[in-house]
Amino acid sequence: MDKRRTGYAFTVTSEGGIMGEAILREDDGHIATLSINRPEKRNALNPDALFSIGEIVSNLKKDSNIRVIVIRGAGEKIFSSGADLSGGSGDMEKMIKGMEHCLDNLISYPSPIIAMVSGPAIGMGLDISVISDFRIVSETARFGAPLVKLGRTYYYSAIHRLTSLVGLAAAKELLLTGRLIDAKRALEIGLVNNVVPSDELINTTYALARELAEESAPLAVRTTKLTIHKVLEYRGINPEIEVELQALVDKVNQSEDAVEGVKAMLEKRKPKFTGK
Repeated sequence: MDKRRTGYAFTVTSEGGIMGEAILREDDGHIATLSINRPEKRNALNPDALFSIGEIVSNLKKDSNIRVIVIRGAGEKIFSSGADLSGGSGDMEKMIKGMEHCLDNLISYPSPIIAMVSGPAIGMGLDISVISDFRIVSETARFGAPLVKLGRTYYYSAIHRLTSLVGLAAAKELLLTGRLIDAKRALEIGLVNNVVPSDELINTTYALARELAEESAPLAVRTTKLTIHKVLEYRGINPEIEVELQALVDKVNQSEDAVEGVKAMLEKRKPKFTGK
């Protein structure tokens, strides 16, 4: 089998340079695997890692040889614990730009994306999973959207994606409580496609990846995926309401509670929210 180990991860700087190894890429035939490689941070995604994912996926759009992307956490214990907020509020603008760059490229990637999830997929880890076309997970997988516990809220697009996938009741359960749910509950609500024992996760995931890459016509797959996305866009809300919601979310995410939530998390204490 043709196998190209690129093993790189990069962030394009203002000078166009390459740095970091937070994200690893490995190509095997028509399948590209991206591994989140920050085990010391529980695979939390900092701005550099987010920009890296965005740039790698942007380049993969131009690679006609690649027909499927698999996203996983390096090792087998954790997918991603979410955004790395250790940089504090001073890093937030760069973090938001990194998130936008990452998510925009994942959303617009024309071919299938599979999230292979072992352990926690929280916050940004959950959103990357939701954006993926398939979620194959081990029995150790856990999912959560804990922003309310940090005094913050998700943007309309993330809420729309999650609600479209799992329905109104389950989306409220995740978003309003901030609870973690296990793999069994994730399967019950339609968040994941398949739950398998840990020792079967890799084989099950790559069997699906090979099926998509080798048995389905690439043009037909891309066109079908695009059509599904257009149907979801048609079911969305009008641009004026989206702008209004964006303003409300920005207000919440710049509130005193939002500052307190992040500060409390970094100081490993319970937050004291005031509703301001």
